[in-house]
Amino acid sequence: MPEAFAGNVSQFKVIDILKLLASERQTGVLNLQRGKEKGEIYVDQGTLVHAICKDGVGLEAVFAILTWADGNFNFSPKVTSEEKSIEKDTPSLLEEARKQLAEWQQIKKLIPSQDLVFKLSSKRAPDEVNLKHDAWSMLSQIDGNKTVGDISNELKMGEYDTTRILYKLYTSGLIEMATVPQRKETKIVDVGFFDLVEEKLMEIIGPVAPVILEEEIKNMGEDKTSFPVSKVSLLVEKVSGDIADETQRIAFQKTTLDALRGY
Repeated sequence: MPEAFAGNVSQFKVIDILKLLASERQTGVLNLQRGKEKGEIYVDQGTLVHAICKDGVGLEAVFAILTWADGNFNFSPKVTSEEKSIEKDTPSLLEEARKQLAEWQQIKKLIPSQDLVFKLSSKRAPDEVNLKHDAWSMLSQIDGNKTVGDISNELKMGEYDTTRILYKLYTSGLIEMATVPQRKETKIVDVGFFDLVEEKLMEIIGPVAPVILEEEIKNMGEDKTSFPVSKVSLLVEKVSGDIADETQRIAFQKTTLDALRGY
């Protein structure tokens, strides 16, 4: 493995990257970015020693980052951290992470979207089970109107922790899906926008531009005919990563994002 390497987590899962760094006893920092979200995981001779992201520090950060299905990463070797937020031995941590990812897949089947709405169940009272403080806090937010995203923002809690607690409340029979889940209206990009992006990108990197654009859209799990406006900035960031010249890259980003106002 080269000392420094980079890629996209949609093609190379974070847990596999960490296993690789551990097996090769690497020292450095794994930087990750998903839109405006950033994460850092430090390893010292293959041992995970520190991690941080918007959802927390240490193990909490590692488990949150492991759930990322898209985003870019790059590993910078020989970078160390003075802060040590992870005490758990790495083999045990990775095994626990594997189990948590399996649980996450089950959670996402129940809660695939932040736009879903839950309500209190009429089948049993909340005091029939023993709940922790964070579960009680979330239960108090569930009113049949607030979306999962609304609750996450209200409690200042990341997607991973929010959906994990909701899943436990649901499987405990304390909450149920609202009859008519509220879904926020999603503004869709006009397909003509992609013609412009492709044209501008071809002027810089040549005929490979259409292939790169299609690949990035696919990696994001989207389609040109239903691409949400909210994800355009992330797409432009991903596509512009193939532009080596910084001046051209910045100009491309500005031109394409400015052009979006016309669609």
